Amino acid sequence: MELKEAVQANFAKQVESLQGLLKIRSVECIGENRTPFGQGTKDCLDYCLNLGKEMGFKAVNLHDRCGYLEYGDGEEMIAVLGHLDVVPEGTGWIHDPYGAEIDGDRLYARGAIDDKGPMMAALYALKAAVDAGAELKRRVRIIFGLNEETGCACMQHYVNCGEEQPVLGFTPDGDFPLINGEKGICAAYYTFPLGTSIKRFTGGTALNMVPAMAEAVVDLPLEALKTKAAEGISVSETDEGIVVSAQGQSAHGSTPEKGVNAIVRLAAFLKDLELDAASKQLVESIANLYPQGTIGEKLGIALHDDVSGNMVVNLGTAETQDGLVTIGVNLRVPVTFGEKDFHRKLTTLMGSQGFYEKTFHFTPPLYIPADAPLIQILRKVYEQETGLDGTPECIGRGTYAKTMPNIVAFGPIFPGEPCVEHEPEEFISLTSFRKMTEIYAKAIVELANA
Repeated sequence: MELKEAVQANFAKQVESLQGLLKIRSVECIGENRTPFGQGTKDCLDYCLNLGKEMGFKAVNLHDRCGYLEYGDGEEMIAVLGHLDVVPEGTGWIHDPYGAEIDGDRLYARGAIDDKGPMMAALYALKAAVDAGAELKRRVRIIFGLNEETGCACMQHYVNCGEEQPVLGFTPDGDFPLINGEKGICAAYYTFPLGTSIKRFTGGTALNMVPAMAEAVVDLPLEALKTKAAEGISVSETDEGIVVSAQGQSAHGSTPEKGVNAIVRLAAFLKDLELDAASKQLVESIANLYPQGTIGEKLGIALHDDVSGNMVVNLGTAETQDGLVTIGVNLRVPVTFGEKDFHRKLTTLMGSQGFYEKTFHFTPPLYIPADAPLIQILRKVYEQETGLDGTPECIGRGTYAKTMPNIVAFGPIFPGEPCVEHEPEEFISLTSFRKMTEIYAKAIVELANA
C-alpha cells in the first residue's frame, strides 16, 4: 500500500478522532482538580494517548504535563511535537467553538488549526507509514505538550525528566512550505498606580492575542460621556459604576495589524476626557506608545532585519488589582537581534511614563541556515508532494522548535490560506487536513531513514 492510499483509508476515522479531541475545552487552568495545567489539557492528553495505544503505539504520560506515543526499534529517534492546549475562545463566533462542526470543507473549533488538527494529522501520518509498511530505521515519537500557549513549561518538563532528544524532527505549528527562523518572543508586564477618575481598567484574555474587549469603570458624568460617542465605544451604568466599554477585533499576537486592539481603543477614547493627572497619564501613555499596528516606533525599539522583517508589538492584557493597573506587552523580535538591543530602552521609556517593570521574560530567536540537512529534507518533501517552491521562511510566532535541538516548524498553513489561529471562527480545511497528513507521512519516513 502506498502512503497516500493509507492516509485515504484512515481519513474518515481521522476526522472523527479530531472532532472528539476538539470538543474538549483545553484552556489552561493551573491546579484544576490537582492537574498541572487543567482538567481539559489532561483529558486531551489521555484522549490522544489512548488513541495511539489502540493503534499499537507505546504510550507514555509524563505526570500529566506532557506525553508521547512511540513506534519502532531504532537506536535513534525522530520526533513530531505539538500542543493540545488552546487560547480562550473569546467572542465573535458563529459556530460553537467546541462543537467541532463541519460546514462544507471546513471543520470549526478552537484549536482546529492551532494545534490539535495538525497533531492529529501527525498521529495518523505515523499510522499511515506503519500501515503502508514503510521502512523506519529510527524510532518515531509523537510528543504532546499541554502548555505551549502560556510558556512551554511542558516541554521543559520533558527535558527535565531526562527524556531522549530527537536527532531530527518538526513541529506542525507554523506555515508551509517550511520555517527556518522564529523571532524572539518577549513577555513584559508593567504596573501603574490608579488615579481617582478611573476605578478599574481591564482588557484582553491572553498576551499573545489582540484584545477584542476592554472596559473601564470611571468617576465621570454619564451624560457627558454619552455625548462623546466614538466607534467601538459604549457607555453604561451598572452597580459598579459608569462603565466605558471598547470593542475590538481579535487576532494572533504575531500579526496585530490584522486586528483592532480594544485596550488601545479604550485608552484613546478616555485620554480626551476630564481626568485626574494620574488617570490621564495612564491612558495617554497607552494610546501614544502603543498605537494600532505599532512596530515599536514610539517605544524606540523599531528593530528590523532583512531575514525576518520588523519588530512586532502587541499590548495584550490589562488588569486592575490593589490600586494598580498592570499591562502585558508581547514583542516579536527579529532573528538577528537579542535582549540587549531593546530591553533597556523599553524599560527606560516606560519608566519615564510612570510604569514600573513587574516581570520580563525573553525567549531568544531561532535561526537554522537554509542549507542545513533538516531544512533540505523537509523542503524536498514539500516540493515533491505539492509541486510548489519550498524556500524556507521566518515567522513572528513562537513554536516548540525553540525547546529542543534539531526541530523546525513545518506547516500546517498552506500558502494563500487565511491565518485563523487565535481568532473567532477558527477552522481547518478538510482538504488541507488530508494533504498535510500526506506530507507529514512522507516527512516521517524521510527523516527516519536520513
